[in-house]
Amino acid sequence: MSLIRPMFLFFSLLFCMAASAQTPQDIPDTPFLQKDTAYWVYNFRQFRDAVYQGDKKKAKVYVDLPTTEKEDFNKIFEKDFIKCLLKIKTEELYKTGEYTTPTFEDSLASKSYGMIATWHKPDNTLMLNVISKTIFKEGEEKWVGESAVIYIFEITKKGHIKLTSVALAG
Repeated sequence: MSLIRPMFLFFSLLFCMAASAQTPQDIPDTPFLQKDTAYWVYNFRQFRDAVYQGDKKKAKVYVDLPTTEKEDFNKIFEKDFIKCLLKIKTEELYKTGEYTTPTFEDSLASKSYGMIATWHKPDNTLMLNVISKTIFKEGEEKWVGESAVIYIFEITKKGHIKLTSVALAG
């Protein structure tokens, strides 16, 4: 008889555990919210360093465009872009969502240029807008031409940046 009582307790306990494990739990159905992460800022800094150093192998990691040849790389990331890119204060861009670089003057080309960087948080995009003004002269006559090159980056859920398109205006 002494063996029946412990076996009865063991099976009762096992039954209770199995029954409670199969009872549905009331789990609230809340949508997944991605936490705000500053990892994209670190990733942006790595991209900036790769472009500045002319390391197209590293920079290609951040580009979804065909930049296989050195000429293509230099056409996409021109010296005006690189000079402006280096002046972006990433902490301010992250905190405010926008940063405007100082305006640079190129007297040989009669041109001034700068960059407006915009982080659009709702759709997780980063836009780098290089704006330039060029003064054209012909004899006594002169006129101003304006243009912009807009680099659009997607920020992935993991905080990586990817250049998805380049647009021209002007």
